[in-house]
Amino acid sequence: MSTMTPAAPPVEPSAVFPMPSVPIAFADGDRYEWPDTGDVWVRSAADWIPAPDDRSGFLSDAEVRASLHRAVVQWDVKPRFVPVVPGEILPGMRLHSLLDLLHLDIGGARSVAQYVRSDAGGKLVPLRESVAEHAEDFAYDVPGTVTYSDAVHVLDVILAEQLEAEVSYDAAAGRLYARYVRHVAGWETTMLPQTVECLHVFMLSASPAEA
Repeated sequence: MSTMTPAAPPVEPSAVFPMPSVPIAFADGDRYEWPDTGDVWVRSAADWIPAPDDRSGFLSDAEVRASLHRAVVQWDVKPRFVPVVPGEILPGMRLHSLLDLLHLDIGGARSVAQYVRSDAGGKLVPLRESVAEHAEDFAYDVPGTVTYSDAVHVLDVILAEQLEAEVSYDAAAGRLYARYVRHVAGWETTMLPQTVECLHVFMLSASPAEA
């Protein structure tokens, strides 16, 4: 009789790129992950708790921020920061126009990192990492961060041109949210239009030297 050993769960591959930047703020539900080892911490009530909680101790915002800073500076692709996916109602203050965007107080933010919902698993991933899922060579031309002015332009286009667009700003979490729906390619050949919901999260960030 043969003996079978249960197979170990597959390890999620490392990202192509390191963290694009260090967020200026965190929110409960954010995740700090090391896919190569399977280690995960989830932020709850300002502490980072192991998942599952093995009672090995918590991490602080300062410790997570320092680790992410090292990853940015040293081009280390192993650790990941995964922003929490918002619920049905976008957090923070609803924004309706370019004027609203231009009058926001973004504090000490020096850059903005754009995250989008990944096709693989639905997590939020940096934009260039999402591009790399489909075309790695092209992703090297996608900047890790953009200026706030560039982010405002993208958000203004979303508000003006996308279906069911909604944008909000959560000052405590240091991030802007944009959600809308778009038609799926080829829907014209079906009886009814097919749509997919798109989610963008713009993380206000410090430059690496300031993190």
